[in-house]
Amino acid sequence: MSIDNAVIAEIDASLLPSRERHHLRVLVHCLDSFRSMDTATNGALPDAASRRRWCEQQPIVAEDPAFMRQLLLQLDQAAQQLDALAERLGRRPLELEVSDLIASATAQLPSSPQPG
Repeated sequence: MSIDNAVIAEIDASLLPSRERHHLRVLVHCLDSFRSMDTATNGALPDAASRRRWCEQQPIVAEDPAFMRQLLLQLDQAAQQLDALAERLGRRPLELEVSDLIASATAQLPSSPQPG
């Protein structure tokens, strides 16, 4: 899954609030980045050292240490969220699909009050 027009359209079709849709796009991008990292973890997310090595190999990221720190923090947070979701679904994190992320985000929205 890469973050292409089809993925964006699927997220937008979810009718989630704009903040949640933006968060999903970022999470999908992180998941795509994890998949592109050199990992032989059989579906698990790359560890922090692997994530750092990958960032150091990205010229735009490597040239800006402050940005790299922020990106690594974002990847750490995304990893925690993806690990938790994968555990709830009984799957490996790198096996997650955009539909899993949308379903999870939708389930976390507060229910609207029902007319009485």
